Amino acid sequence: MARNPDGKYLSFNLARKSYGVVVLKVREIIRLQEIIPLPKAPHFIKGIIHLRGKIIPVIDLSLRFGMAPIEQDEHTCIIMV
Repeated sequence: MARNPDGKYLSFNLARKSYGVVVLKVREIIRLQEIIPLPKAPHFIKGIIHLRGKIIPVIDLSLRFGMAPIEQDEHTCIIMV
C-alpha cells in the first residue's frame, strides 16, 4: 500500500506498469479461484465467481486496458472494489 498527501492507495502491477486504487474503495482481496465463463460476454469479462453466496463478476484489467493477456501465477489475485 502506498501513501500520498491525498490518502492511501492500494497499488498493483499489470504488464510492468503500476496502477492504484483508493484503499477505501477496496472491499477485499482474495486468491484467484475457479472462474465460471459467461457466454456472449465481452472479451475482458473473464466470468463470475461465487463468494459467500454472492455472484461476483470478474474483469481482466489487462484485457480491458488493451494489453496482452497475462499469465496467472501464485501472485495473481482478485481485488474486489
